[in-house]
Amino acid sequence: MKRLVVMSCAAAAALWLTGCQMLSWNPSAESILQKMDRTVDPEHKLPGIKSSVFTYDMIVDGKNKSECTVSLKYPYMFRFENKTPTDIHIIGYNGKAGWEFDSGCGVRSIAGQELNELRFQSVYLSPNSTPKDIFDRTTLDGSEAVDGESCWKLTGYPLAEFNVKPISIFVGKNSNLLRKTVETQSAGSAASTVTTYFRDYKFSDGMMMPFTVVTVTSEQTINCKLKTVQWNPALPDSLFVPPLPELKK
Repeated sequence: MKRLVVMSCAAAAALWLTGCQMLSWNPSAESILQKMDRTVDPEHKLPGIKSSVFTYDMIVDGKNKSECTVSLKYPYMFRFENKTPTDIHIIGYNGKAGWEFDSGCGVRSIAGQELNELRFQSVYLSPNSTPKDIFDRTTLDGSEAVDGESCWKLTGYPLAEFNVKPISIFVGKNSNLLRKTVETQSAGSAASTVTTYFRDYKFSDGMMMPFTVVTVTSEQTINCKLKTVQWNPALPDSLFVPPLPELKK
C-alpha cells in the first residue's frame, strides 16, 4: 500500500497541470478543456517547462506527518521522496526502470503491473507529453457535483501499451478548474480506487495551482499542502536512479 500512497501523491503534484493538455485534443470535450487550459496557464508557460520540483507537507489519516518532494524531468523521469523523522521512502523512474527504496528495507526493483502504472504516471505527469503519448481517446460522460460545484465528467482511455484502467477527470463548470480525479491502481495482488480532490487554488508564478490536494483510498486519507514549487531547476539524471547503499543507514 505504500506504493499506492506514493503514486497518488505524485499525481497530486502534477496532474492538475497535465490533465488539460493531455485531453484537449478530444473534439467532444474540446471547449471545456480549452477553457481549463486557459484558466490554469493563461501565459502559456507549460510548454517551456522541462523540469519541476514540488514540496508538500503531508498528513496521513490526520496524524502521521511527513514532507514529500516530487521531482519531474523530461523525458518522463520522476522521483517521489517522503521523509518522516524515522524513515525515508523513495520511488523513482528513469524512463526505463523503476525502483523503490525504504530506509528500513533497502532497494527493490519494480516490475509487472506496478511498472506499467509507474511508466504511465511518468508520461502522464510530464507537461511536455502530447495526447498521442497517453490516450487512445477521451469522452465526455455527463456531470457530477464535486465540493459543491457542478463539474463535467471526462474519461481518458490510456493507450493499450500501458495496460492501465481509464481515468475519470472532473472539471468545474464555473471555475474551469480540475476538481477531482478517480483512478484504479494496483495494491499488491488487489486493486484500489484512488480519488484525489484538488482544492484551494491560487495564482503562483503566473499559473493557477491547487495548494491543497486530498487523496482518498479505502484504507487512508492523505492531505497534501503545497509549500514550494521550482520550475526548470537543474536536476541530474543520477537523481532518478536507485540510491547508494550507504543511504540505507
